[in-house]
Amino acid sequence: MTIAVARTAPHEWNEQGCGYHLRMVQSDRATTTPPSAHELLTTYLRDHRGGAAGGLALVRRSRSSNAGTELADVLGRIETEIIEDTQSLELIMSRFAITPSRLKTAAGKVGEVVGRLKTNGRVFTYSPSSRVLELELLAAGIVTKRSLWRSLNAVVGSHPELVAAELDELEARATAQYETVMQEHAKAAAVAFSKS
Repeated sequence: MTIAVARTAPHEWNEQGCGYHLRMVQSDRATTTPPSAHELLTTYLRDHRGGAAGGLALVRRSRSSNAGTELADVLGRIETEIIEDTQSLELIMSRFAITPSRLKTAAGKVGEVVGRLKTNGRVFTYSPSSRVLELELLAAGIVTKRSLWRSLNAVVGSHPELVAAELDELEARATAQYETVMQEHAKAAAVAFSKS
């Protein structure tokens, strides 16, 4: 319920000559049913599935840009794990009868493409600083993914569809991925920014 101030006609003015009165208005927000836990979970998992699409596109691009290097081999292994992690997420979603959102998946890929144009101020040109920023973005995505597994693990008791051991393993793998990426990030930063 909300309160609205309304102007009245002169013949309706009160004894003090006030031309306004207070009117109680039923708010639409007050009558809106709050989303259920399942609806919130659906949005949450679909958002993460869309983010996974962007992360996969990023690691593939970075691996391609560094072809023939040790970094490319490392990114290749992480790419395989990201694919497996995405499959695990889709399996969890299927247990809840949740399907991925095509729009959010596409948006995740588009976001990665837009980010590609901002990595070093040079459109379509790859540089040592591009490598640093790509690894930072990849690390951020992995941290977000780890938070997903932790969030789901926190509600295992409320959902038989969730398996604690499975989520523990996924979280541990995300931690390992993050540490690997940050090791490569340190190397890339040294190459890009150290004085020759």
